[in-house]
Amino acid sequence: MNLSKILHLVGYVFYLGASLVARPIPLPAVYWMGRVVGHLGFFLMPTRRRLAVSNMTLALGIPETEARELALQHFKNLGANVLSMLKVPTMSDAAIWRHVTFEIGPHVPKEPGGKGWVAVFGHSSNWELLGRLTKLFPQYRFGALYRKLSNAAVNRHFNKTRARMGVQLFDRQEEFWDAVAFLESGGVLGVLSDQYAGVSGTWMPFFGRLTSTSTLAAALAHRVDVPIVPIKISTIGWARWHVSIGEPIPRGRSVEITTASSNLELEKQIRQSLPDWLWSHNRWKTPPLGFLFTANRQQTHLPEGFHVSKLVPYRILIRSVTEIEEARLAAPSVLAIKRGRLDAHVTILAPEALVSFWQEIREVDNVISFTEGESPHHIAIRIRTAGNFDVGILLPENPDAAKEMLLAGVPIRLGSPHRKGLNHWQNPAGVPDPPIRGAERYRRIANAAGAKVP
Repeated sequence: MNLSKILHLVGYVFYLGASLVARPIPLPAVYWMGRVVGHLGFFLMPTRRRLAVSNMTLALGIPETEARELALQHFKNLGANVLSMLKVPTMSDAAIWRHVTFEIGPHVPKEPGGKGWVAVFGHSSNWELLGRLTKLFPQYRFGALYRKLSNAAVNRHFNKTRARMGVQLFDRQEEFWDAVAFLESGGVLGVLSDQYAGVSGTWMPFFGRLTSTSTLAAALAHRVDVPIVPIKISTIGWARWHVSIGEPIPRGRSVEITTASSNLELEKQIRQSLPDWLWSHNRWKTPPLGFLFTANRQQTHLPEGFHVSKLVPYRILIRSVTEIEEARLAAPSVLAIKRGRLDAHVTILAPEALVSFWQEIREVDNVISFTEGESPHHIAIRIRTAGNFDVGILLPENPDAAKEMLLAGVPIRLGSPHRKGLNHWQNPAGVPDPPIRGAERYRRIANAAGAKVP
């Protein structure tokens, strides 16, 4: 048995043990225990804490101190709701309903009329309660699209639990057409629509920042010609929740327009109950095949009436070379980087002698200057003073250039291979390239970022 299987087995045993411990304990006590666990997790999981704080400052535009307080509430809510999810499947419907209130919009289809509808919701509050909608709408058959968990044992247990509640599951990667048939036959299909969708998603604004978004719910609704109904669940007290089934989302002329409308509805739901949403998920993740979209042909869509100027900028810092001849050779690659995505904001870090050269290029948004001989520590201070950057691209081969960005806390640093301080390279395979100079080297670096330089 390899290490992965051993860890999965340990995880499954821990999951079953937690479920057994929670079974005899009253739900309010389980909820309290979960808040304690979440409080501890806030301090014991620094990576997730930093991610939640970063997401909140990015999406909500609030100061870091305020985001940290909100993140603590998020961790407490998350712990309480996760433990409650272990308890809920062991409870009777009557016992659960004492802790849940409902609100159903007047235009939600309450009687089956041939075809079903798509229910969209996010990872918010105690989302496992949504499996009990089979009791709220006994006239419908309920199903859900799901992604298999890496832990096969826990995945099987989840599937059996949902099957006992009357929910039919469809693998989103393998059973799309089965889900279509389910909708056509009058079923209600639940789709989680709030997470990062990877390279297969469409890039559209979420809280104003471009992120990969799944169009699956809208694609199903358009394919079968059924409504999309948003469902929100929020924590309203100690072991108390409110489930709101909203009005159908207007379907646009295309799948992308409908998905954008669904995104706006999800944003509104999150703002109404901020600590409940899964802020510790990396929703605005950087794509693994390059953070620019041109080379990989990533699709981008803006909602109707949404101007590109409203996008939160994706801030790119490019470390300039030090000689004017090399800067001229690098300029076409810099232009390609700027054109690589709609929200790109390009700042050049350049020696004083080249500031005027870069300022004359219209596509360059800002220039940070430094003096020749200035230490990496001082240049890093200049970078931090200029603001937070999402990525840094190094044009020179000077090892101190990578150190500057590392000290400044730039999270993604791309340049030529085998440079200390970088975490992305122009040659990801790590095979040493023959020495390359001039425009070709800059072109390769830009292409590695996802740009397309002829």
